[in-house]
Amino acid sequence: MKQISSLILALMLLTGLSAYSQADSFVVDGVYRNFNIYLPAGYNASTAYPLVLNLHGYGMNASLEELYSEMDASADANGYIVVYPNGISNYWNSWGPAGATYADDVKFLTQMIDTISAHYHINPKRVYSCGLSNGGYMTYTLACNLANKLAAIASVSGTMSNYTYSTCNPARKIPVMHIHGTADPIVPYATGAANSIGVEQTVAFWRDTDACANISDTTYLPNTNLTDSSTVDVIRYQNCPSNNEVLFYKIINGGHTWPGGFVNSPSDGNTNRDISGTDEIWKFFNRYTLDGLSGMNEISTDVALRVYPNPAGDKLSISSDHDILSTDIYDLTGRKVIGADRSKTIDISGLEAGMYVASICSTSGQPASIKFIKQ
Repeated sequence: MKQISSLILALMLLTGLSAYSQADSFVVDGVYRNFNIYLPAGYNASTAYPLVLNLHGYGMNASLEELYSEMDASADANGYIVVYPNGISNYWNSWGPAGATYADDVKFLTQMIDTISAHYHINPKRVYSCGLSNGGYMTYTLACNLANKLAAIASVSGTMSNYTYSTCNPARKIPVMHIHGTADPIVPYATGAANSIGVEQTVAFWRDTDACANISDTTYLPNTNLTDSSTVDVIRYQNCPSNNEVLFYKIINGGHTWPGGFVNSPSDGNTNRDISGTDEIWKFFNRYTLDGLSGMNEISTDVALRVYPNPAGDKLSISSDHDILSTDIYDLTGRKVIGADRSKTIDISGLEAGMYVASICSTSGQPASIKFIKQ
């Protein structure tokens, strides 16, 4: 599964982590377990925030996952807390029962949610989990065991172990997103990693578990980045009880990577740049609470909404099925730097190089926030 990249380590040391990120720990079964927690810009203790668990891959750690997924910027733009826990020996136990051989990571992550909720103002109906590779496997294990705590989950490049698959009996039907490359060399699309199941079997399991219709709805997203050697098919299984959904982002010719992630690791295959995995995950999470649909960013009819090129030069273009009403561009401090009406091409030549968020309103009736980089 996902290995530590020396390039990522070097970049992490050069860039550092955000000042809003802080480490914490507590004891579980006699062992100190630790995590990084990121509070969004403008955090106010009187506000109940959503909480997102973001689990690292095998051989990685919390700080690398924080850098790799770039979820802190999304937390700032959308107002949620994200926590990056550490597995023991950079590994999550989604492969067997807790005991002498395997750590009880379900217990650790359950207590971590409770610990964070005791110290910060968390909305208990809006707790979510996602993860990369081994972290994606662990996210599925959490869905099987903590469905009454998690409003929705998302796995990137991680399927289900045979153990999780054979023992999974979630207490409620839970919305599921899966993101996976068809050319993944670490967790192969057809079979998964050793002692696990393949991607389509994983998606089918959750489609059936959530009692969704067998017939899917597929959207072929625009190939807005011609340099990443990959494209994206979005496959939706809907008509599920309680308005749940199983959503599958099939990355054609994609590798063992987080779409839109911070860096490419050539040995892991192609990193898709047509979408941001982080942005797509948050849009999915934002639709759900433990009580069902949240009423925010529900199923969008504007699945083609994208900005390109990304990174951008002097012009930023918008691809949309609908007419654009307005576009506001913000820097990462939340300051509005550009406002434009009814245009699908925005002049950004006056912006300094860096990361920005485009807030787009269209005739679809559902505003969207999309992160992009100005070169």
